[in-house]
Parts: sequence; C-alpha cells; structure tokens
Amino acid sequence: MSNLRTQSLQPLQPLSGGQLNNRVNNVTPIKQPVRRLKENVETIAPPPSNTAKPQQQKKKKEKLSALCKTPPSIVRTRNGRDYRRGNFLGEGGFARCFQMKDSSGQIYAAKTVAKASIKNEKTKTKLLSEIKIHKSLKHANIVNFIDCFEDDVNVYILLEICPNQSLMELLKTRKRVSEPEVRFFMVQIVGAIKYLHSRRVIHRDLKLGNIFFDPDMNLKIGDFGLATVLPSNSTRKYTICGTPNYIAPEVLGGKNTGHSFEVDVWAIGIMMYALLVGKPPFQAKDVQVIYERIKKTEYGFPEDKPISDSAKALIKDLLSLNPIHRPTIDEILSYEWFKGPFPEKTHELSLNGTPSGLDQISLAQSALNFNNTKTNAGIYTPKNRNPVEILRSDLHSEQPRAMLPQSLSPNDTKNKYEEVDPTSLGRPRKINLSSNYSTTLKRLNNICLETYQNMRRLQYSQHESIDVMELPRCENPTLISKWVDYSNKYGFSYQMNNDDIGVLFNDGNTLLKLHNSDRFLELIYHENEGWTCIENSSSHPPTQTRRQLEIVDFFAKYMNSNLSKVSENEERKETVFLRRYTRTPEYIMFEMTNGNFQFNFKDHHKICVSKNGLAITHISPSRAIQTHPLILILKQGNFPSEEVPECLEKIAVIKDAIKKKAFKET
Repeated sequence: MSNLRTQSLQPLQPLSGGQLNNRVNNVTPIKQPVRRLKENVETIAPPPSNTAKPQQQKKKKEKLSALCKTPPSIVRTRNGRDYRRGNFLGEGGFARCFQMKDSSGQIYAAKTVAKASIKNEKTKTKLLSEIKIHKSLKHANIVNFIDCFEDDVNVYILLEICPNQSLMELLKTRKRVSEPEVRFFMVQIVGAIKYLHSRRVIHRDLKLGNIFFDPDMNLKIGDFGLATVLPSNSTRKYTICGTPNYIAPEVLGGKNTGHSFEVDVWAIGIMMYALLVGKPPFQAKDVQVIYERIKKTEYGFPEDKPISDSAKALIKDLLSLNPIHRPTIDEILSYEWFKGPFPEKTHELSLNGTPSGLDQISLAQSALNFNNTKTNAGIYTPKNRNPVEILRSDLHSEQPRAMLPQSLSPNDTKNKYEEVDPTSLGRPRKINLSSNYSTTLKRLNNICLETYQNMRRLQYSQHESIDVMELPRCENPTLISKWVDYSNKYGFSYQMNNDDIGVLFNDGNTLLKLHNSDRFLELIYHENEGWTCIENSSSHPPTQTRRQLEIVDFFAKYMNSNLSKVSENEERKETVFLRRYTRTPEYIMFEMTNGNFQFNFKDHHKICVSKNGLAITHISPSRAIQTHPLILILKQGNFPSEEVPECLEKIAVIKDAIKKKAFKET
C-alpha cells in the first residue's frame, strides 16, 4: 500500500520562528496567532515531540516577526497599480497585516511577508502553495483573495478586509455566546468547509481567530497558511501542524496515523464548545497537558455554564476520538440541535452583547431562517467539485530576483486560475461487457416499492388469520458485518458476514473481493445494459482496476485490525453487493442487490428485512441472530428469543425509510 501514501508535493506550512530552517524530528512548528489575543483562548506551544528550550523558540518567533518591515507609504506593483499603505492591523508568527487603499479608494487587508524570512526553496514553496490554494477559492464564507505582488523587501497578499474582527474577539468580549447565534455561525462555517473539502482542500488551522466578520457580519474563513491539497492518489497527510487547543488527535499521531478531512470536523467541534462554554474543551496552562487530554478526549461540560443536551450530543460526536466516527460535513446540519431558535442574521450589536428576543423566534421562522442560511452558505448549491491543483509553474519564478512567479502575479487573475477539469486527470475506463459472468439487476426503486407494499399489507393484516403465503422460509440472510465510510475520498467500504469485502466507490460502481478466492467482481453501470457484474482474477487484474483493488485491500486491513463483527461468520450462500446506503443520526440503512434492507440503529441493534418484506432478522449487540416471518413479529409485538427495545417503533421507522426511497427514486 505504499503508493496510497505517495505525496507529490509537501503540504503547505507557515513560516515560523527559530525552526524556520531547522526542523526537529520533521515536525512543523506551531503557528503563532496575533499577539494581542488572550492565552486562555488560543494557547500556542511547540508540538508534542519537540519540548526542548521553549523560551528560546518563542524568542526566535518574535525575531522572525520583526523581519516584516513596515511597507512604504506607496507600494508600487509590476503592473503599474499603486496601493497606499494604511493602518497596522496585527501580526502573526511570520507576517504583519496592514490596510491598503487602491486609487479608487477601496480598502483591503495586505498580509505582508518579509523576503528575508524566506531563506530556502522549501519555505518559498510553502508560501506559494498558500497563495495558490487561497487564490483558487471563491465562496461567500471564505475571505476573498484579491491579488498578490512584491517589492524588493516584502511579498504582499491582498485580501478582502473584514472590519468587524474575528470570532475570537467576539468571545473575548462576550465570554459566552448564545446557542441561537452559534447555530447561525456553525451553518456558515459548515458551508465554507463543505466547499473546501469538495475542492480537496483541508484547512488544518480552523480556530476562532481565523474566522472573521465581514461588513455585513457574515463569517469568513481566512488564513490558509496550513492548508493542504489532498491529491486524488493520496490517502493521508502526516505533518504535525495546527494550534494546540484545536489539533485533532490523529494529527498528534504524526506518521503513525496520518490525517485527512476529519481534522476540520474536529475543529468545528472545538469552536462550537468554546463559543458555548467560553473556552476550548482541552484548555490547560501546559501544552503537553493539552495534548494528553486530546489523546484521551478528556473534557467535560461545566455545570455552572449549562448548554442544551442536543448541543452536547453534537459536540460529543464531533469530538469522537476515532475520525471515522465523526459525522461527515453533510451530516452535521441534520442534528436535532439545529431545530432550535435560529436568527435571520448576525447584527453588529452581537460584538458587544447578546441580542434580545433570540429565544422568542418561532419554530416556523427558525426553520425558514435555517434553510435560507444554508442556501446562502452554498449547502444546497451544486458546487464545481474540480479539485485545486498545484502546478509546477506556480512554484517557480521566471525572474531571478522575483519571489512570485508570473502565474501567481496580477493581470487577469480570474481567468488565469480555472479549476481543473477532472476528465483531464484520466480517461474513463472502458468496461468489457462480454464476460461470461454478467447479470442485469433490478431497479432499486422497484424493490423498495414491493418491500414497502408487503410491509404495509402485513401491518394492516396482523389481526387477521395468517396466510401460509406470509410464512416464508426464514434462513439467516447475508449481512454487512463491518463498514467504513470514506466517501469524502474514495467511497463506502464494507465486509459481509461471509468475509467478502467490497467498496462502493463514489462513482456508483462497486468492486467486491471474494473471500478465499482468487476472483473479484465488479458491479458496473452501463448505459445500454444497466447494472452488470463482471468477474476477474485478483492475481491478474485489468490495469484499470489495480488501483481499486489496492483500495479494497487497504480497507480490509483496517477493518480486520480495528472493527468488530456484528454477526458470526457465514458461508457464502449468495453473492451480495451493497448498492446504496443512507446515514441519519438514528440509523444507517443498507440496500443490497438481493433486495434486502439492513438497518443498524444507534443503540447497536440491527434489523434486516428480507424476502421482499416478508421476513425480518434481528442481530443483538452481543451478535445473537434470529430470523422470523414479519407477520409473526407484528402479531407478537417483539422477537421471541430476545426482545428488541422499541421493536415495533423500529419496524415503523424501517417501513417509512423504505417508503421514502420507493417514492423518491425515479
């Protein structure tokens, strides 16, 4: 699996302190925020594996900041545009920020980096990568990139100015923020992160100090100094980076674990907790204590700072130790907490105090405000999912004395940075449909409709005498025993209880590797022939499927090492694929190619409906399995061998879920 971890470009890191040229144990130094911020909210310290001489490191960071000279009163660019320097706005670990005004009077923020601090190609590459990533982004809740240019002393990154400070300053003033306001903040943040992840960008430094208010009090995510692009042929990043209070546990694992998009989901949980409680959950004076608490997810909810149970439930899931157990970006907004009072917008008076009347917003108005905010944040808008691409020309200057290459300089910047067309990354693979192992599968909505109609009929006839036709032969069905949702990168991986392992890829096609066999099956959609199954040899696979086989093997190793089975092993009675799945906060629903529907509920009880809705199977948390005719369970109100909590309610949920699929699909 070595090629799964291949990285064509080092991830973008900030220029930082005394470790600018000397990295200990290959650890990227932690970025220092604006110095005026309080330590009880943003604690800055070296990474866990580098604890020596902290005072010396701090001094070096201060000296590096001092290299950022104040720009001249008039900054002249290569293309003839002049900017007049305005007020000093603040500074970070390696850059200072100033106001800049163009000839029309428009004011911007200019992140200013001293050329003297960029002493080698690696640090230059990091800066140029930050510029390329930020320049390629365009979203209502991301700070807008305007331009970049340089003079003999500095490199300037010109950005949209956000005059109402950040969430950090708001919390510093307010101490705690109300739940209705935080709901609004979270929707805007989730919208921006959803967009970033669709472009395969991981921010990696989400924190209150990097989220700013624009003139209309909308939130904007900024500072892409630690952002990185996850190439389609890579699985993880391994650099330890971030701000201590916000670092996800898998980041601290470095090369032993690696990290991906889930680190941004973790940071959302940290920010939500900090806003509602008043400080980050793992806050401590000693940064090593912070790291130990993070590794153990050791935090609590103070009784003197009460928050709702639904808020706690969301935070707990966002801060799951295992990144796979965290909700996906799409799942976050489906939590119960977002059904509470929801304001129409954020007002400037929120910077200094809690607005009145937030708890009096009606449910109907809150739902309307929630949907409008999601729409404005791009939650519903189909985004161009073409990824950000770092080109070699973006990282090499054409002029000996210049720091910025022409490709990152001004002049027609909007047209110069078109997103990558995914079709240019590789031709669609051609499928040989002449294999002797092929079958066309039924449409899923027809199976859903037939199953729903049978379940509905049995429910209404449960008080009548039992028809022998309603008593099918009830053998235990083939079940999904383990699963991993990696749909933000590859797809959904699963292992059947007969040990067949498959991946439902994001393009809808499936590869299933058969247990104790040299054969694997591909379930592929063909425009003329519908769903077709093709058999191939694992030892001599077609070139176009080798990558998919590697991904299946990768997931197989992970599941076998980390996950428990939900039922005992079964022999292969039939070959079954996962065709579709649906995740909600209460259950995950699996739709199988043999017409079975498996529901894994939140309380760890699993129920499978088979035989077109005539049979039902229960798998207990202890892996005990029982299968009976559905009509008998409906008459008795529960399973005979081991009772299922809220059995009839669960069956009703299953019926309604299948009904929605039956009438939604076309």
